[in-house]
Amino acid sequence: MLITARQTKEKLIPYTEFTLLLHQYNKECGLNFVDTTNCLNCNSPLSTDYCGDCGQQKAQRISFSLLLKIMQRGLIEFKSPLIVTFLGLFINPGKVYREYLAGRRATYFNPIRYAFWLLTLSIFIAAYLDVPIYDFSIFNTADDKDTVPTYALEIMSVIESSIIYITFFLALVSAVCLKIFFRHDKYSISEFYIPCLLNISQPILVAVVLILSGYYSTVYGQIFYAAFSSIYFIWAISHLFRQRTWWTYVKVAFAAMLSFAIFIFIFIFITAVIFGVNEGFDKAHNAKIESELNTTTIKESIK
Repeated sequence: MLITARQTKEKLIPYTEFTLLLHQYNKECGLNFVDTTNCLNCNSPLSTDYCGDCGQQKAQRISFSLLLKIMQRGLIEFKSPLIVTFLGLFINPGKVYREYLAGRRATYFNPIRYAFWLLTLSIFIAAYLDVPIYDFSIFNTADDKDTVPTYALEIMSVIESSIIYITFFLALVSAVCLKIFFRHDKYSISEFYIPCLLNISQPILVAVVLILSGYYSTVYGQIFYAAFSSIYFIWAISHLFRQRTWWTYVKVAFAAMLSFAIFIFIFIFITAVIFGVNEGFDKAHNAKIESELNTTTIKESIK
């Protein structure tokens, strides 16, 4: 049965009226996204479906289908920058480094934020389970395991209270050493800093697993974590360079050892200065108290 043009028009009139009423309702309620000419996130003019300043897609009413799509993206979005960065750093870290430095930044998670979140996660889990991040007592012998020197406890306290700053500084030292060994490469120290920071931060996930499993505070757990971190650093950073030879791995290994040695030297120097200054203040304070006590004793004896 054929439908005439008049019948079609008569059938479309109710739908058109409903659309106009819905459009008027949305406009009155402040949810009129159809006529939006500016980005509702940063208020920049819109010329396409995506904002050129903040990247947000043009807003639309949240329908049931859109709600399902938002839920799917929030729960199992494997193309999200966080998941892509997380998996990429384990599977093919060199690709992550190269593409991020080459300008493909929206695909990957912010490296600074990624490292900060991993460090915060490890600190939170370690504090919740009452597991020290750096425990020197596990390397003591059975006879003196319970007698940890005071200076070791103070160093452990300094490390745990500034682990985030230490990690970011170690990445800087590593970047400088990489530039020394690869001074003819196209990457600058600032560009080397991104792979180094991601590289140092990624093994923290292994530390989290060891903490949760109860093996972190053991000698074997510490040895495994140190070995994994060292091997991962050499393997991952070497993949930053497309043309890899055995000499590339050797230079990265020497850069890692040099950066660690420099970092330890700087850390010991700063720690010694801090402890020396604190000890000087403590001695001066104790001398002052002792002098006041002696003065009080002399005055009382004279009376």
